[in-house]
Amino acid sequence: MKKQHAHTLEAVFQHPLRHDLRMSDVEAMLVGLEAHVEHLSDHRLKLQLASGETMVLHAAAGQHHPLLDADGVLRLRRFLEEAGITPEHPETPHPHPRGDQAKRLVIHLDHRGARLWWLEGDAVKTRNLQSNGIWGSHQRLSHRRDRDMEGQKAPVDYELLNQLCEEVQRADRVLLLGHGHGQSDMRELLKKHLARHNPGTEERLETATIDDTACSDSELLALARRQFGNEAHR
Repeated sequence: MKKQHAHTLEAVFQHPLRHDLRMSDVEAMLVGLEAHVEHLSDHRLKLQLASGETMVLHAAAGQHHPLLDADGVLRLRRFLEEAGITPEHPETPHPHPRGDQAKRLVIHLDHRGARLWWLEGDAVKTRNLQSNGIWGSHQRLSHRRDRDMEGQKAPVDYELLNQLCEEVQRADRVLLLGHGHGQSDMRELLKKHLARHNPGTEERLETATIDDTACSDSELLALARRQFGNEAHR
């Protein structure tokens, strides 16, 4: 961190409370901390740190709007503290890699199981998960073979669902590939299982429908990189 930004950070945490902190100096400090700063109306700044935390910062009212008011100083101090940023530890923590260094997971689901690709930079790691239960028959859920003698559905493979949940929790972004509608769509089954057993993790899911009878692995990965917005490094 540059010396002038370090001075501003110290001023935010100073006791007694400072009343002469300029919004422009605070903004410059936050940019130095790799924060994204967006100017809103009425002398407000929307802040987002590289680690993901966000807040809206208000300037003082009236003729003092170039300055940060007392409430704003306290809110900014608490915001930075909760993000692990203090004069003693002035660097922005990066708990999750960003961009094409993020842990991106591609899951292709069909009735045989799941194929997984982990994308981290240029590296690609693959894993196959086989299934019993509804995935084991190679048939649609609506097909008679997927039902028992009384016409009921074959049992759901919860072991596979739980394995997939564990993988999803390790990822920053997840793309689900597959096809089907309603009960025949394995992607919907996984999303419902995540919402029930790991609330919140389903929000990191993205889906794409493919003709998996005509797509090669390289085509699936190219589609995934376009979806994530990251082409492979040259």
